[in-house]
Amino acid sequence: MEFALKRQLSVALQADEPGRLAALTNLVSDRGFNIEALCVVDNMDQGVVRLLVDQPGPCKDVLLTKKFSVVEAEVLAIKLTDRKGRLATVTKALAAARINIDYAYSTVDHREAHTLLVMKVSDARLAESILHGLAES
Repeated sequence: MEFALKRQLSVALQADEPGRLAALTNLVSDRGFNIEALCVVDNMDQGVVRLLVDQPGPCKDVLLTKKFSVVEAEVLAIKLTDRKGRLATVTKALAAARINIDYAYSTVDHREAHTLLVMKVSDARLAESILHGLAES
């Protein structure tokens, strides 16, 4: 298991405006940033796009100059091998340390492949130390 603390960008988008996600991802791509992970969540009024990019600070600056509403947060990016029980092991260890998982997103292509699990947690530094313990065992 590999993991790192990363800076995630959350961008608010109007929910009923086709093409806003395309405009956002085209802008990010055209400016030379690589999207490493993406999650889109919607509600009645707006959508939220969560992005991990290779250069979060400069990317945030570009988005702000184009009038996007952007919030930056610290998240855990955990590279796991897709095996039965791996997610359960991580979440159980975090729960035992009383760390709340605010949200998470992930995907995997096929069994035994690597997946990137992104988690926003209540105490990222403590979670990081818990994961160090798991990685060593």
